[in-house]
Amino acid sequence: MTASPLTWLTRALWILLPLTLGALLGDASHGTDGAIGIAVAAWAVWAIGLFSSLVTTPSALVLLRLAAPLPVLFGIVAAWSEHPGPLGWIGLANAAAVAVLAMSADVGSAFINGSAYGDEQRVSLRIPTPLLIGPIEAVWVCTAVPLPVALSLLVQGQWVGGTILGVVGCVLGFAGFTALSRLTRRWLVLVPAGLTIVDDMALAEPILLKRSAIVRLGPAPADSDAMDLTVGAGGLILQADLNEPVELVRAVTKRGAAGTPVETTSLLIAPTRPGDLLAIAEQRKIAVGRT
Repeated sequence: MTASPLTWLTRALWILLPLTLGALLGDASHGTDGAIGIAVAAWAVWAIGLFSSLVTTPSALVLLRLAAPLPVLFGIVAAWSEHPGPLGWIGLANAAAVAVLAMSADVGSAFINGSAYGDEQRVSLRIPTPLLIGPIEAVWVCTAVPLPVALSLLVQGQWVGGTILGVVGCVLGFAGFTALSRLTRRWLVLVPAGLTIVDDMALAEPILLKRSAIVRLGPAPADSDAMDLTVGAGGLILQADLNEPVELVRAVTKRGAAGTPVETTSLLIAPTRPGDLLAIAEQRKIAVGRT
């Protein structure tokens, strides 16, 4: 899939970070004992972010979204100790823009479709609202922050603290990356046969809604009694109505528990880009109802 303009803009702004935000970080750390450690950690984060921005896969998207807020964090800490000049403020704005773009649905779409197979197109599903304020931020801190700090300590020769934090950071990083990857790999897949729902938070296994069985795909009525597969996501909810029942198994929360197959003719889903999903569905001859 060809990268979107916003994806290219994200890459360009990331490349500019050393020329903009780098000036503020350099001024803030100049003459301090940790200057070299800060510089090495900053360059390591920049290299990881650059690499992940160029590799359009779901795993690279997770890496990019882990790295993207770090320049903002570094910049705020630097601005606290050193009043930014004009270039420093530009660097802070640059870092903030990169973080916002990396989290956007447009950039996310380019990455999740980078590993799509054949004639399929993926539309990601929205993250459940209860996870958006608090849990995800906590996971990000535990996943993204310890390793750069550990690297900085090791470069400064603080071997004990750096090693301990590095080991802890690796464990937390692996766990956090795995958890965030699970959120990133929830999507709707438009294929020649119809629409496949891939979401292990809602379903025990993916299900296919056959194109010939979909009689309407569009905004859900406020009083809909369709089976809810949104797992608490907000925003515009879409409803898929079928002329024949589809069998599915809901995801279970208790380890070792077995789900019971159920049948339904109406489902609620929460794509990140509902308008794009409906447009693609129309192109693929799926019955769409926008009202």
